[in-house]
Amino acid sequence: MREVLDLKAQRKERLLSHPFFDWAHSDAVPLEERLLMAPIMSVFVMNFRDANKWFIRYPRPLNELEAVINGNTLEDETHSALFLENWKTLGLDEHLGWRASDTLWWVFLADETEPFRRFVMDFARMTVEDGGDPLIRFAHSESAEACGNAFFLKISEVASALEQKTGIRHRYFGSHHLDREPGHVLESPGVFDHQELDARQRPLAVELANRMFDIFTEMFTCFLRYSESYVNRGVSPRRPDVAPPSRRPQQAAADAPALEVEREEPMALYHKDVESILLEKKAQAARHPFYKWLREVSDISPEHKLQRFIPMWIGDVMGYRELNRYAVRYRTATTPQEALINRWCDDLETHNGLFLNDWIALGMDEALGWQARETLKFCFLDRDVDVHRRNMCTFVKLAMGNPRPALRYWFLEAMEASGHAFFENVKELAHVVERQKGIRLDYLGDRHEVAHPVRERRAESRAIITSERITVEERDIAIGMIETIFQALDEQLTLSLEVATSNKFGIGTDAGARIGRPKRTERPSPLLLDTTPNVSRPTKHA
Repeated sequence: MREVLDLKAQRKERLLSHPFFDWAHSDAVPLEERLLMAPIMSVFVMNFRDANKWFIRYPRPLNELEAVINGNTLEDETHSALFLENWKTLGLDEHLGWRASDTLWWVFLADETEPFRRFVMDFARMTVEDGGDPLIRFAHSESAEACGNAFFLKISEVASALEQKTGIRHRYFGSHHLDREPGHVLESPGVFDHQELDARQRPLAVELANRMFDIFTEMFTCFLRYSESYVNRGVSPRRPDVAPPSRRPQQAAADAPALEVEREEPMALYHKDVESILLEKKAQAARHPFYKWLREVSDISPEHKLQRFIPMWIGDVMGYRELNRYAVRYRTATTPQEALINRWCDDLETHNGLFLNDWIALGMDEALGWQARETLKFCFLDRDVDVHRRNMCTFVKLAMGNPRPALRYWFLEAMEASGHAFFENVKELAHVVERQKGIRLDYLGDRHEVAHPVRERRAESRAIITSERITVEERDIAIGMIETIFQALDEQLTLSLEVATSNKFGIGTDAGARIGRPKRTERPSPLLLDTTPNVSRPTKHA
């Protein structure tokens, strides 16, 4: 382990000299505005809670090594809430002027935040690659702690100077957080220092430790790019206008052959067993009482029905892109089977843009009245949404941990089949709302193909995967994945029914949808910025 700790010290020293810290301590912008780079951190910081709760932490620690790692995650998972506290003290809602749709675009679709969505998945992948070995997990966790300490050593100086000038405390960026970032896994000195890594463990531990420093080096470069592009210029990112996509040419439908046609070919050994379980679970899911509520409750308008539960599915739909792009998709397809999986993922990752279009058309911004901070709080810290987030983390681990094309095929089949009854019922409401409001709801209306890439030729049939024999073990893994996915679906549909019937979001009520707060239906006026002591000039939009 000494080799890993020496590596940590060397790379931390290099990280401390990153040009971002030169910017943070320069006079490029006034002191009051240097922490306004915080929005570029939002994707990583808010997802950091998930990384600690559901990836790094051991569900049932078996020894002191695992218990020490778990103790560190208990502290680190609190930092997302601390970040939102600082979001408020910095006046970022007023500075940005973002509504919920702007925030969802920023977190899930903006080009500037794409590297951070990849970083989040890279974190997850390390906990799969380490195989649960606490010595290897310590190596990359210890490196992450060193990177965090390097950041807060430098940025806390800026926060402290700002606190002295304004009298406003910044606990996330300041000494409060630094005191909780000692640069090592909490309680680890004396436990891990003298552990021996064998010939198998050592190269992987060093590789993952280096990879963690590479992530943070790139991350700090992104901080600098954002700071120079936006903070220096006194502007903030702005969501591009979203227009409904053009319908694909009819002949392009051949790119996605119907599942029923593909299955005319005989399946190889054990695939039929998997298919049988999938069809059984799919039929069972279609009988969930949530769908009966969608169909039969008549004293709530179709529009309000949709608005009552749609926010619960933000993470599933918007995060489906990252699941497919970074967990399921092969970085380099080396076989026809892998290429087929990649093309399937290319289609699926386009759906969240349609969802954002629907969100705007359905008037969710007006119905909820959320600004950026409240949107982030709901998406990442709401107790009910935690059910969805935990399940999504499980899906990521299933996909990353089962790289064979046959297993990823059945994973995708199960994910898609789990949505069949959902869209069969939701699209009926969506089509009514489209007619009543004169709007277009392509995602809720189950017209996902309008966003799929148009290809010059028909893709290979998925039978190139199901025609290849799988082992009994692979059959059982595939069935286990299907059962996990549909168990998660049942849990989430039950929650959607509870949320919809209780009207958690206050849809259609005078009290408004902001939980416990008045409803806001308009963007904040730029004049509000004049009353915020730590924002020195009105924000323009890039």
